[in-house]
Amino acid sequence: MIGTFLVDATAPVAITGKQAISNLWDSMVGLFGKIWSDIISGQMPLVVDFFATYWIFLFPAIVGLFLFAFGMFEKLLLRVR
Repeated sequence: MIGTFLVDATAPVAITGKQAISNLWDSMVGLFGKIWSDIISGQMPLVVDFFATYWIFLFPAIVGLFLFAFGMFEKLLLRVR
């Protein structure tokens, strides 16, 4: 029985580095997609409720951050000239 097992055994298939990285990348993207879909389906209603409730306080902060980032970007553009 052991002799038959050893005779019928096939050699392992060699895998290249490119295939290994491709397999790793595909599995990471798939896992991230599953995690992201779980977060969106489970937590997004809570996020929407939070913004719907506190938008009057959050909106000025978001606009302020945008203006601050735009000002920094403008300074960088003026420095490049």
